[in-house]
Parts: sequence; C-alpha cells; structure tokens
Amino acid sequence: MCECDKQPNNLLAAEVPDFSEAGFTASSEVSANAETFSAALATLQGVEALAISGCVAASVSGNQICFSIPIFGRFCFPSRVKIPAGAKIKACYRSCGSPIPTGIIVTFYANDISVFTIVIGRC
Repeated sequence: MCECDKQPNNLLAAEVPDFSEAGFTASSEVSANAETFSAALATLQGVEALAISGCVAASVSGNQICFSIPIFGRFCFPSRVKIPAGAKIKACYRSCGSPIPTGIIVTFYANDISVFTIVIGRC
C-alpha cells in the first residue's frame, strides 16, 4: 500500500509512486473503481480540499512522451532519457497545492522502472 502520509512534504524531492503497483491509501474517499462519474462526484459533496492521484498510460512519438490526466488535460514533453522501442510507458501523478490543486508532479515509468519526474504548474 502507498505510504503517502510518510512522504516528505517537499514534493519536488519525491517521485510519485507507481499506484498500479503500490495502490492507494485505505483512507481514500473516492474509490479508484467508481462505476460512474456521478457516483464519484456524490462522494465529494462538501469537499473543501482536493487531492488527485493516479497512473495513466503514456505514449512515445519520436522524442515526445504524451499522456492525458483527467481534469488537468493532455500534455506532451520531450523525454529526458532514451525510451526503448516497445517499452510500456505510464505516467503516475499526484496533485499539489491546497485547498485547490495548483500543479501536479508526474513520474514516468518505462517497463515499470522510474525514469524521470517533472512538475507541471506550481508545487
């Protein structure tokens, strides 16, 4: 399980865990398996602060890594490392800022190995 409460407060120094391997904290208010958007939205009634995290598939085209994060949108960045052809790429992310997210920190994984971390927005 993710030990997010034990992560350092300085998000720039910590990579985002691979949630598909580590899972989420048991205290998560919104299930990762919510069947519908409206069901997930119903669990957010009265929320005054929001934290968003997850992992999404990413694709490589030339030297660009592209991915889409729900709510934040689609992003493409030049890869900082050479990604082997046919590698399984994913982007694991966690929002930062409170009470409303002001940015996200993203760690890229190639074949389940962390390759680099970036910050989008302000953390």
